[in-house]
Amino acid sequence: PYWSLREVLVALREQRVEKQNVSARILHGMAELSAGTSLADIGVAEGSQLTLIFLPPLFIVTACEDGTAKLWSTATGECLHTLEGHKGGVNSAVFSPDGHEVLTASDDWTAKLWSTASGECLRTFAGHARAVRSAVFSPDGQEVLTASYDGAKKLWSAASGACLRTLEGHRQCVRSAVFSPDGQEVLAASDDYSAKLWSA
Repeated sequence: PYWSLREVLVALREQRVEKQNVSARILHGMAELSAGTSLADIGVAEGSQLTLIFLPPLFIVTACEDGTAKLWSTATGECLHTLEGHKGGVNSAVFSPDGHEVLTASDDWTAKLWSTASGECLRTFAGHARAVRSAVFSPDGQEVLTASYDGAKKLWSAASGACLRTLEGHRQCVRSAVFSPDGQEVLAASDDYSAKLWSA
């Protein structure tokens, strides 16, 4: 019961319980074993039950005017992948709902889908007549929605890259477009001083 957090984590690794690239939290009731405390400090006695929680690695993604996006580790601050392939500035970058992919929107009139594991470009969504201002996933991750300076919003299949539908009606640049939480509707905001709602 006098083991420290470090000693517990070493024991878990030796037992091959702790997974690689995953952080762990150890709880006894509501008390958490943290650096500088021992099991006894959080009330653990012989026969006590502990809760072990594995947390997947956390990442952030950034978009840059230099035409790249970067995937970063929140644990180390290290750049894991530089997503290169756009021929213009990257206006937005977002994660898929499952975190396995990143979607970027660019001044090169395209959006791109990237693997977070490899940094490889998986798909390019091309079809706008001007810069793509934003690109987002539907809540289920099955569709992509792009908004462009050409005034159009496009719905795409995330799996195939095919354009499923073009939503028209704005007379000027569309700054952003988003799905409703249930994925059934799309809301877009434009420089023509209007926001419009469509059925997805």
